[in-house]
Amino acid sequence: MNKIKITVDNKVVEVNPGTTILKAAQTVGIKIPTLCYLHLEDLNIENKPGGCRMCVVEVAGRRNLAPACATECQDGMVVKTNTIRVLNARRTVMELILSDHPFDCLVCAKSGKCDLQKLAQDLGIREIEYQGEQSHYK
Repeated sequence: MNKIKITVDNKVVEVNPGTTILKAAQTVGIKIPTLCYLHLEDLNIENKPGGCRMCVVEVAGRRNLAPACATECQDGMVVKTNTIRVLNARRTVMELILSDHPFDCLVCAKSGKCDLQKLAQDLGIREIEYQGEQSHYK
C-alpha cells in the first residue's frame, strides 16, 4: 500500500490512505484534544466520531474547520492544530458543553480524573459566557 504524506504543524507525516488527521498527528506526538473519540476499533467496533467538535483543526484550502477524528488524510494536506481560530472554536465548544453542566465537581466520582475538567483548564476557561439550565446530580 502506498503511503501518503501530510504536514501537521510543520511536521511531515507518512500514513496509510484512510488514516484520520487525529491518528496522523498522534504518530508524531502532536496532541489534539478529544471528547467523543473512543478507541472502539480495539474492540472491532466501527467508530464514526466527530460529534463534539473539540478536535477541530485548520486544513489549508478548506474554509471550515475539520474534525480531526473523522477527517481522512489526503496526500499533500497541510494541517494546523493550534491557530487562534482553532483555539477559539474549541473554547466556544467547551463553553457550550459547560453551559448546562453541573458544577458539583467536589462530589463527582470523576473529580480529578475528568477529561472535561482537564480540557476546560487547558483551554483557560474560567467563566462561561453561555448560561443554560444547570443539570444536577440526583
